[in-house]
Amino acid sequence: MKRSILIFAIAFALLGTTFAQNPKETNKAQKEVTKLSDNERMAWWRDASFGMFIHWGPYAVPGGERNGKICGGGAEWIMDKLDYTIEDYEKDVVGNFNPVKFDADAWVSMAKDAGMKYIVLTSKHHDGFAMWDSKVSDYNIVKRTEFGRDVVKELSEACKKQGIVFCVYHSIVDWHHPQAQAPLYPNYNAGQKDQTVVNPEFPKYYENYLKPQVKELLTNYGDIGVVWFDGEWISDYTTEMGKEMYEMIMELQPNTIVNNRVDKGRNGMAGMNLEGNFAGDFGTPEKEVPATGIDSDWEACFTMNGSWGYKPSDENWKSDTMLIHSLIDIVSKGGNFLLNIGPDAQGLFPPESVERLAAMGEWTKVNGEAIYGAKASPFDRPEWGRYTSKKGLLYAHVFDWPEDKQIQIDKSVKVTKAYFLADPDNQLEIKESAKGDYILLPETAPDEIATVIKVEIIPSEDWANLKRYEKANSKLSAPAAGENRVVFMGNSITEGWVRQDPEFFKTNPYVGRGISGQTTAQMLLRFRPDVIDLNPEVVVILAGTNDIAANRGPQTLEQIMGNITSMAQLAKASDIKVVLASVLPASKYLWRPAVNPADKIIELNEMIKAYAEKNNIVYLDYYSAMVDGNKGLKKEFGQDTVHPNIEGYKVMEKLAEKAIQKALKK
Repeated sequence: MKRSILIFAIAFALLGTTFAQNPKETNKAQKEVTKLSDNERMAWWRDASFGMFIHWGPYAVPGGERNGKICGGGAEWIMDKLDYTIEDYEKDVVGNFNPVKFDADAWVSMAKDAGMKYIVLTSKHHDGFAMWDSKVSDYNIVKRTEFGRDVVKELSEACKKQGIVFCVYHSIVDWHHPQAQAPLYPNYNAGQKDQTVVNPEFPKYYENYLKPQVKELLTNYGDIGVVWFDGEWISDYTTEMGKEMYEMIMELQPNTIVNNRVDKGRNGMAGMNLEGNFAGDFGTPEKEVPATGIDSDWEACFTMNGSWGYKPSDENWKSDTMLIHSLIDIVSKGGNFLLNIGPDAQGLFPPESVERLAAMGEWTKVNGEAIYGAKASPFDRPEWGRYTSKKGLLYAHVFDWPEDKQIQIDKSVKVTKAYFLADPDNQLEIKESAKGDYILLPETAPDEIATVIKVEIIPSEDWANLKRYEKANSKLSAPAAGENRVVFMGNSITEGWVRQDPEFFKTNPYVGRGISGQTTAQMLLRFRPDVIDLNPEVVVILAGTNDIAANRGPQTLEQIMGNITSMAQLAKASDIKVVLASVLPASKYLWRPAVNPADKIIELNEMIKAYAEKNNIVYLDYYSAMVDGNKGLKKEFGQDTVHPNIEGYKVMEKLAEKAIQKALKK
């Protein structure tokens, strides 16, 4: 999911050109800003991998406790949980908020030393209190506290000085505003569970308060890396409002990133969007990590104990090991890790948080190469830990030191060199085997939490995986008289077809020769042993989607088409009739979330169809029967965004049989 460091540098430089200027200078610079493409806009964030969440406001004063009673859940919810009236909250909580030990430079330094690349500050939480000098309302830290300083301003400037991207969290919910949730006292959050609870005045709050405050943040404090919304669960807030908010942000700062909570698509704490058209640039799993990678951008946010806001009674602190493993696990699945700090009422990080930040900093200082700019693992999760990857490299994160003192690397690649990131001058021994290369390890782990091995790799000598069907091909007898053998040549879609509906191949003279992940160049290399030498009457070629995904490096559509036509020409020269299949629709790639394949697939299919018509070859159009309104694979036909389910394969079977019969008549 990550992008190159070079793109990060370019994007970050562009982001930094207007940072922390005064409003007039900012507005002028915004008119001149170069609007990045979506991939360029997301590049710095994808490469950053690790950020700091800061939940801080007046709620740090009670710290989750009122009159001897501890509030359940997060301390930042104390106004709702322990039934503060607005008047009591203003007097007892806001009135005593005087964080004289707040030091923005110190906060940013701790984040930077921990290996974090961006900071997300709560500009306003659900209590409605603004942490900046808002002109929309005097209910803010400058006008309502003895402290009287603009925290957003100080922290944004400290971030710029130290090369950290400054971002803001902003609550849509507002328990203090009379046109929002204030009238719901003592149950300010009633609208979350009961969607019939609404404030008919909410559209006025949205238009005259919520939007203007967001606009202040985006015009008075330089470039904002991310706007991180929350509280979209109330029914007062509509998807139309969310889309309008997103568009407003893009107009003010076109290179800002916005989370999916700006709209109404989030599927609970799992954090990813439901099916549908929703605004937002990344999903937000909360306190959980998906079991596998997700085919879009995402960021998992975690607390260090159980509370987002400062809560000294909560001593359930996560260990250094758990936090470092969480960082690795999330990056190995293509996500970002946003780790929370809840500063106290004086403006200090809790000592337990400081200790854990220091431990993470020690680890990332040595092993950051395996995190920043790294992509998701290309392989299944190994028993001993996790993989992250970069071009030509694997990073093996060993959590559990193997008893046999060796780890096996996937046989699809060949290891040329391996060494600990902590000790790059001493290479590890590599043992070759038919099952794949092994890296031999010393008796004890250099790092008890997670030892990282940098593994330099090249594709194995059998780059096209010629051995995959070698035995099966040798056992396949020559076609019987009158047998119209058909070979289905392809990638994981063809391979999965044989698994999902084996009867289709067993009851017909059909031979499946698909290999997961293969590009057209690899198929071309194995075309003779896996197609021509099997003496079929017809070959059905389904190829191209993995080339568009750049599985083996970037390919132009002309290069992809050249490989497809070469296979067709080889077949015709061997007196084999050809069926050229369209590439199946795909809106996203699970393993290449930054690639936008939909339009390229359409263009490649037009090229395939034109070539087929010109050369009297049958064109098999799977695409038209399986595409949805967003140029993706219809949900009812897909097990994911690329691969068909059994219903999808049944559609393909009917179309394929018609195409085969048409080819046999030529």
